[in-house]
Amino acid sequence: MSRRSNQPAHRTIWSWRRWIAAGEQDLWIARLQAADCGTWTLTERPGRIRMLLAVYAEGRHEAVSLQRLWGGQVRQIRESEWIDARPTPPTRIGTRLEIIHEPAPKRDRPLRPRLLIPHGMAFGSGDHATTHMLLRALSSWDRWQETRALDVGTGSGVLALTARLFGASRIVATDFDADAIRTARQNEALNFSTPIIQWKQADVKRLRAGERYDLVLANLFSGILCEAAPQLAGCVAPGGQLWLSGVLRTQADEVAAAYLRQGLHHKGTLRRGKWVMLQWSKGHATS
Repeated sequence: MSRRSNQPAHRTIWSWRRWIAAGEQDLWIARLQAADCGTWTLTERPGRIRMLLAVYAEGRHEAVSLQRLWGGQVRQIRESEWIDARPTPPTRIGTRLEIIHEPAPKRDRPLRPRLLIPHGMAFGSGDHATTHMLLRALSSWDRWQETRALDVGTGSGVLALTARLFGASRIVATDFDADAIRTARQNEALNFSTPIIQWKQADVKRLRAGERYDLVLANLFSGILCEAAPQLAGCVAPGGQLWLSGVLRTQADEVAAAYLRQGLHHKGTLRRGKWVMLQWSKGHATS
């Protein structure tokens, strides 16, 4: 198939990929951070004991450097491969929320509140178990007008955008990846006519509790959650709640111990497959 010369050429992305053992993700994320890697993904498959780690770069040199350092494979990806992908079914959270991944026809009238979150290189389309549990909990939260929310490790921004859709009074969202922040800001523009979410590039382990929030959300790997327990707990306002996801069942006790040491009270645990979400409160918050 030929392409007209006046059409813009597709951008080329390079990826470095290798399989890693389940349970090693925290080690590899630390390595990627130390190597100053930008956008990366981890993909798990049902019934498999390994996960696919991928780093995306706009230049071949970065991908080849990772291959020389850690083995694996380098692959060239044309932008059309992920722009022209087959349609993905919507993600529905009960009757309270629907997340679509391609623009809906103008005549389409949604039966529930809706967000458009295109699939991209930032994590968080809503269909992964760790995100799905947080979305389900957000759909049951009933104090939105008085809620100041902090979303740590925002990825695509889906949690922060859900908080905005439901009416949070103030929302701050952070991620260490500049590309994720850029994507999340674009996703806000896709869904709302004016920007109100404060997007910040920040490392969770360096968060400062200058402002405290009624609801803090963190969908991160267990090792990072344990290391950042003092920072995350410090961001919770008296009477507020902290919801942690990204935790494997086998790691839940270790994560729980880290937050009990911060003086938080365990309110409940949600489970979906091999993943759990831990809910905490500071002081005597009501549910």
